[in-house]
Amino acid sequence: MRYFFRIIATLAGLVAAYAIWHDLTSSFSASAPLGRLWYLYSPTTLQATESIISRYVDPCGLITALDCSPFLWHPFIVTILGWPAALVMIGFSIKFWWVGGLFGRHLTRSKKAARVLKRQGE
Repeated sequence: MRYFFRIIATLAGLVAAYAIWHDLTSSFSASAPLGRLWYLYSPTTLQATESIISRYVDPCGLITALDCSPFLWHPFIVTILGWPAALVMIGFSIKFWWVGGLFGRHLTRSKKAARVLKRQGE
């Protein structure tokens, strides 16, 4: 799991680097929003993601007995899609790297404890 999260963090870092490069070379805006870059390069996955989250992930879209309007995509995710892509992807990269480190830390501590016990002869 540690390597999986570290690979995802590296990919998010590469996307952040591309977004920074896009911001530096673009003359029409200072920073491109994540939603605009996503729509520019893959509009079908953006629309598919919206429908999947609205219908299958959002509790109001999933459970009709709640009788509420879906709230996960429009106020929450659309807000994130309006933020600068570089900052969002840097944040994702840092979080995934941190989570990957949590998985490795547990194994490292147990190995260190085993080495200490082995040295002490127990």
